Amino acid sequence: MTAAPGAGGGDAAGIAEQLPLRRRRLGLALVGVGVLILAAQSGVQWLLPYDPTALDTMRRLARVPELSAAQLVWFWAVVCAALVVALARAPARSAIQTGGVAVLCGLALGSAHVAAGGAAASSALLLLVGVASLGWQAPREGGLALLVATALAVAGWDVVLSDYPSLWMVALVLVALFAWIDRMHIRANDRTLIDALGERESLIASLDERSAQLTALQGARTRLLASISHDLRQPLQAVRLYAEALQARPASGDAAADDARWHELLRQQMRAADDAVAMLDQFSEFSTIEQGALQSHPELVDIRDVLDGVAATLQATHPRDVLKVTVHGRHQWLYTDRPQITRLVQNLAGNAVRYSVGARPGERARVVLAVRPRRQRDGGPGLAIDVVDNGRGIPADKLDEIFLPYVQLQGGAGGASRGGRGLGLAIVRGLVAQLGLQMARVRSTVGRGTRFRVLVPAALRRPAPQRDAALTATAPRDDPARLDGWLLALLDDEAGPRAALRAALEGTGATIVDAGTLEHLKQRLDDEPRFPDALVFDLDLGPGKPDGLAAIDELRAEWELQLPAVIVTGRVAALGEIELPARCGLLGKPVPLATLVATLRRLAPTPP
Repeated sequence: MTAAPGAGGGDAAGIAEQLPLRRRRLGLALVGVGVLILAAQSGVQWLLPYDPTALDTMRRLARVPELSAAQLVWFWAVVCAALVVALARAPARSAIQTGGVAVLCGLALGSAHVAAGGAAASSALLLLVGVASLGWQAPREGGLALLVATALAVAGWDVVLSDYPSLWMVALVLVALFAWIDRMHIRANDRTLIDALGERESLIASLDERSAQLTALQGARTRLLASISHDLRQPLQAVRLYAEALQARPASGDAAADDARWHELLRQQMRAADDAVAMLDQFSEFSTIEQGALQSHPELVDIRDVLDGVAATLQATHPRDVLKVTVHGRHQWLYTDRPQITRLVQNLAGNAVRYSVGARPGERARVVLAVRPRRQRDGGPGLAIDVVDNGRGIPADKLDEIFLPYVQLQGGAGGASRGGRGLGLAIVRGLVAQLGLQMARVRSTVGRGTRFRVLVPAALRRPAPQRDAALTATAPRDDPARLDGWLLALLDDEAGPRAALRAALEGTGATIVDAGTLEHLKQRLDDEPRFPDALVFDLDLGPGKPDGLAAIDELRAEWELQLPAVIVTGRVAALGEIELPARCGLLGKPVPLATLVATLRRLAPTPP
């Protein structure tokens, strides 16, 4: 006996609850029809063999000699009908109540041996009850209790009224047969159906969740594009206006004042350009993290050196009477991705500066970058990287929101500072997960400051590399922002960017040999008395030509030298996907000159 999957509730749980109830009502309706058919025989002619022994026995017991077969069977039918209706309406939640009504109903139905003419009627009714009970034989549903009670009544009356009772064996076999069918087939099919419906519901829920995620992602991308379109217009407009102001170059007659004004315009133009580059970097990095496409290239990194570099950059952009950035801690070496750990510290430190400068009128902003040993919970020798400021602090109810994208805290002295886009800490969260680090609970007090802490597991720590002490002692201490005496090979198929990069590198004191193709570069380098100290190649060298990585491999193989090299590319999204050879760095355009110089000096630490 089956029912449509839509019976009852629309979900698997509702169907599992409603299916036995519907089967019980249908089965009891079938039993009621069978009882009426047996009773209706008295009005015509008994279709089943009729044994008058039971009727004579009831006449003697009731002391009603005139009791007819029709009166007896209809009385029995009414009682059975009332009990069937009561069982159909019995609540499935109470196993005792439902079971009690089922037993009474079964005993009444089994009395067909007395009321309806003997063994033939009782056997037919027992068979009908067995079929009707399929699919609702669980204890709280009453089907099995009804079947057993009917079988007991049939067998009992047969023993009492028959000289040679045999229905007990038939009753036992039928009960066992129907119970086996119900358990092994009906319930097994029900479980399969309910499981399939549950899987369908899980799949639908998963699809709904995925659809919601895609909708949210599409909304985030829409906001990202709108933010890019809006935010980039501001610094680009400033760059253009500063360029036009420099092009006009109105003279006031005071050469010193004019030079100071032009230098200030150049400084402001550079600042606006840096803002535009920072926006592009943040948007690109956040998009890469959001899509799960960020890849890391671990190497030995001195985290104290990273902190020093970030601190120097921040301090250079603010007067010391406005901001003081200090670094604490010894040199500690990690095996991690240098650009990504640097970006992580930059975002945390930049956020600290952004919300500290001007937060307390008349008081200098202070930001501390520190690295210190810290025991892990398992006792391992981990590290803690702290970024502490004396800014306006973060309200306690906002601590869980600051790492969400596009969230910026408002209020305070300066509001959300210039250049903030609400992506910095969201990128920090993604980088922490990418590098296998852990973000400790942010500590902050409104009006006093904030501490961000990144926990470094012991597995990422490495011993300091061994260096030649004599070489270190005799190495000249030159300016880290200069490349005096360096010979650089520059390869870029686009003349404009190549000329700009050449001019910038020549400003650091380096000698540049540049070309638009690898063959032309080789020809020009043949005229030089020595090999270049480093290579600076663009990644894309034109359609149908080998890329910059292939050009580096070719030169290294031809010269049998492992020259340090830097690849620059405008494909920022591919930064984490490119496999780099040894002693090779990868930078995304536009590349700040200071970053390029620092990367070259890191790859070739001994000056030429």
